Amino acid sequence: MSEPDIVPEQPSEQHFQIGQKAAETLGRMVDGNGLKAEQVRLARHETLVHQLPGAIFIELKPDFVKGQLSGKREHGKVLGNEAAVIAAANALAPDAVTDKNVQIELLQLLDKDPARGWGIKPFKHPLKVTQKEFCVVDTCSKCAGLTQYPCTTCSGTGGVGCVACGVTGQAACPACHGSGGIQSGDGGRIPCQRCASTGKILCLSCSGAKTVRCNVCRGLAKIGCTECDRSGFWTHTYDMTFHAEAKFEMDRELMPVDLQEIIDRLGVRELATEDHAEIFRLNQNTEQKLLVIPFLAFLPIANVEFSIEGKQYPSGIAGLTGKIMGIDPVLDPVIKPGINALFKLSKGPLAAEALIAQACKYRVLRQILSGLSHHSKRQVYQKITAGYPLVISERFTKAAIKYASDAVLAISRGPRIKGLMIGTVLAAGLYAAYYLSPAQTYNAAKIGALGYGRFAFVAELLVWLAGYVVAWLTIKYMAAGALQKLLPGEVMDKSDTGLPAAGEQGTHALGTTLVAWLLCAFFAFQKPAWVLTLLKMVGKTAGAP
Repeated sequence: MSEPDIVPEQPSEQHFQIGQKAAETLGRMVDGNGLKAEQVRLARHETLVHQLPGAIFIELKPDFVKGQLSGKREHGKVLGNEAAVIAAANALAPDAVTDKNVQIELLQLLDKDPARGWGIKPFKHPLKVTQKEFCVVDTCSKCAGLTQYPCTTCSGTGGVGCVACGVTGQAACPACHGSGGIQSGDGGRIPCQRCASTGKILCLSCSGAKTVRCNVCRGLAKIGCTECDRSGFWTHTYDMTFHAEAKFEMDRELMPVDLQEIIDRLGVRELATEDHAEIFRLNQNTEQKLLVIPFLAFLPIANVEFSIEGKQYPSGIAGLTGKIMGIDPVLDPVIKPGINALFKLSKGPLAAEALIAQACKYRVLRQILSGLSHHSKRQVYQKITAGYPLVISERFTKAAIKYASDAVLAISRGPRIKGLMIGTVLAAGLYAAYYLSPAQTYNAAKIGALGYGRFAFVAELLVWLAGYVVAWLTIKYMAAGALQKLLPGEVMDKSDTGLPAAGEQGTHALGTTLVAWLLCAFFAFQKPAWVLTLLKMVGKTAGAP
C-alpha cells in the first residue's frame, strides 16, 4: 500500500511550461506543410493552475450466504430472527470501515489502477477479511417444537383399517367357504358347525376389531420429526461478508463553467491516465459508514499567443501535455495551393507529374495520398483529424481528401480498365474450369446426396462471387502498381499492405463477371438445374401465341 502523497505548497515548474510544449507540438504539425517548426514562436502566455478536488466514496454493504442445519446447532453469534441478523451486520459497517486491514486491501486495489483511483468507474469488491457468522435458532415448523407429529398414515389413531376383512371384522368361513353348510357322506348337505351355518367367522387379522396396528408409527399414533432430527429446532446460519461499493466524484460546485467544459473535453479519467493533471491522493478518512479517499489535482490552463511568420494566433492550452484546446486553422491558407493542384489533377492525368509534385510539397497531402493508396476515405479522414487537430479546418480536410481521392482514381483509370479486362478473363477461366469439367456435376450430386438439393443454386452463386472477387482484386492490384510508379517514393508507404479503391471499374466487374458466368453455365456439357429451368421458361414464352 502506498503512502498518501504530499501536496506541495506551490505547483511545480512543469505547470508553467505548457505554453512551450504546445508551441513544440504546433511546430511539429506545421513542419513540412509549407512552414518550418522554428517559425512557431510563443509570443505571450498566461498560465493559471487550478486545484480540482475529488474523492472516492466507499460504502460497505453485507452479503449473506444462508444455510440451514437440523437441530439446535449454534453457529457464530446467535440472534432472534433474520431482521436482527441484518441489523447486526449493518451495525458492524462503521467498525469495518475503520479496520486497517480493510483499508489496506482497498488501497492496494486502487494502487493497481493506472490512475490510482482518480476518475475510476463505480465498482464492487468483496472483502474476505470482514467475514462474520450469525445464526437464528427457530422452532421446527413441522413438529412445532414437539420433536414428533401425528402419523399421517393412521391420522394419529395408531391403527388403520384391516385390509384382510375389508374393515368388516368378519371373514368367510374356511370350512364351508362361506356357504354355511358342508356336504355329508350320503351326498346331502349338513349345517357347518364351525360358523354355526352363518358362513362367517371373526377376521383372524384384526380379531373382529376391524383395525390393525399402523406399521408406520407402530401403533404409537406419532412419529419422530426428521426435519429437526427429533430436537424440535432448526438452526438458520448466515455467513456474512462485506463488499465495498465505490464511486468517484469531483466537487464541481465552485468550478467556473468554462473550467468544467475544459475538464469534460479532456476527460475526467484522462486527466490522470493521459498525464494532463498532476494527481495527489490524500490520507483516507471515515464518515459514518463511508470510507472517503480524497484527491487533489493540479490542472494548468493557459491563454497563449503564437507568432507564425509575423501573424498572431491566440490559443487556449490545457494540461501538462500542452494540449491545444482552440486555435484558428493555421494550415488552411498554407496548404491551399496543394489542394488546388489535387483539384486540377482530379480532372484528368494531364500534367500529372507537375501537379503531383506541387501537392506533395505538403506533408499532410502526402499522407492523404499515401492513405488513399491503401485505405478508404473515412479511415484517412480519421487519421488526419487525429494527427492535425484544429490546425486544419474540417472543410479543408474534407476537400483535400475528396480531391486527392478523385486524383488517385483519375491517374489510375487506365490501369484499372486493364485490370477489369484481365480480371474478367481470369474470372471466365475460373467459371469455365468449373462448368466445363466434372466439378459442377460432382458438386451438384454431393449437395443432393446430403439432402440440400434446393440450395444448389446458392453454391452456383458462390462460384460467380469467387470470380468477381478475383476481378475486383485484379483491378485494385493494377491500380496499386500504377500509383507506385506515378507517386513519389516518399508518398508510398511500403509497410502498408492495403490496396486503393477499385473505382467504377469495380462496379463494372459485377456485370462483366456475371455475363461470363452465365455464358459458361449455359454452354456447360451438363447444364445446372437452374439453367434448364430458365431455358424451359424462355421456350414457353417463345412458343406462346
